[in-house]
Amino acid sequence: MRIASKTGHFSYFFLMILLMLSGGAAKAEQDLLIGGSQYSRTSSYSYLGLIKPVADGQLGRGWFVSAIGSWLTYEYDINVNNQADTLKAKAPGIDFGLGYGWQGDNHYLQLSAAAGYRDYRLSPDVPGEEPDGSTLSLTPQLQVGYQFSPRFDIGLLSNWSIGPQSQFNRLRMGFRPSRVWHVGLEGIFQDGKNYRIKQYGLFATRYLANGLGLELHGGTLESQDISSAVYVGAAFSKSF
Repeated sequence: MRIASKTGHFSYFFLMILLMLSGGAAKAEQDLLIGGSQYSRTSSYSYLGLIKPVADGQLGRGWFVSAIGSWLTYEYDINVNNQADTLKAKAPGIDFGLGYGWQGDNHYLQLSAAAGYRDYRLSPDVPGEEPDGSTLSLTPQLQVGYQFSPRFDIGLLSNWSIGPQSQFNRLRMGFRPSRVWHVGLEGIFQDGKNYRIKQYGLFATRYLANGLGLELHGGTLESQDISSAVYVGAAFSKSF
């Protein structure tokens, strides 16, 4: 079997970028709605979710809960009875998380864990290809960031999923040309039982009135068989 590409991730990246740019001015009662999609030639990932502070917490400070629904698709090359074929998968899922955040004047730290369910639907249905059917997962996650100056910052997001086993790591180096723009470089590494993917790209985020943020990102994606593809994505966040 030769993997062409396989991808997907579970992230709260807009939460922390929003907090870094807002200067920690969030009110205790604010919730955060997030959503987005990423596409490449052989994969896609879309999500929509809600992050809600609890126990007198604020966005980025104290306890929070989350619920995120997602839709993952991917395809890769397989060999069945000495015949080349392409396996295609659709995998809707949902995750429920609990976490705690700390935020200072120029740094943030967030620890969380999410319990998830995903239904992998493979075509053709080849015995032995995993994951397949209903799966449960537990995903611990770490987010940490530091603002070197009013214009330059760095952020790391890393999570590790158990069942099926996988990991996702993203490092971003950002620059703020103004109060409403955040642009920079991103590097992503993710792998699992039968795939490994590296991504290198750019992102640009625009913050509008009333707690709304919009982002575009894209770059190149390289799978473990050294095949390359272009990926593009868009996302939004809305605090209320």
